[in-house]
Amino acid sequence: MPKERGIGTDGEGQRPRGAFELPAELAEFLGRAEYAMLTHATDQGTVFVVKAPGREIRSIAGRVPFRITHELHQHELAPVIRTVVRIYDQPDRPLALESFINVDEPEQWADYANLTEQEDFLFLFYDETLSHRLSKRVPNTAGDQMRNILNWADRTRASILDERYDFNAAKADVMRRVRL
Repeated sequence: MPKERGIGTDGEGQRPRGAFELPAELAEFLGRAEYAMLTHATDQGTVFVVKAPGREIRSIAGRVPFRITHELHQHELAPVIRTVVRIYDQPDRPLALESFINVDEPEQWADYANLTEQEDFLFLFYDETLSHRLSKRVPNTAGDQMRNILNWADRTRASILDERYDFNAAKADVMRRVRL
């Protein structure tokens, strides 16, 4: 099995055309992590925002294969939607990232629902300084599967009492059991 690594920035130190500035709250959140991937609503649809070291971003510039998978973990405390992205710039050591959706949070639910309808996923890569270094578009070939996942997650959520619902504990358990 190939060894995976975390993610990083572009290469030239130049900002790509159409650079996207991070909202202050998002920049503050991303500033605390070396690697991160999350969804964010924009005027261009929902995007994946990725923070990684610059060396990693440089390594994925150009044409590289992406593998994107979507999973539903029907945990007893909360449904957990997990998206895993593997970028094969180094086939024996793909860059692996994951993000999680809490369907009980209206913004996260809407972000994922919007992704199900988009023809492409837009990935925006930010380096250690939170400078936008790279953008990548990847075709969305899983819209139907994603809609099914969202429907099942909604059903699972409806079956859990509010007093018992704990997405953070469910996510932590999923992360312990399922490795990148």
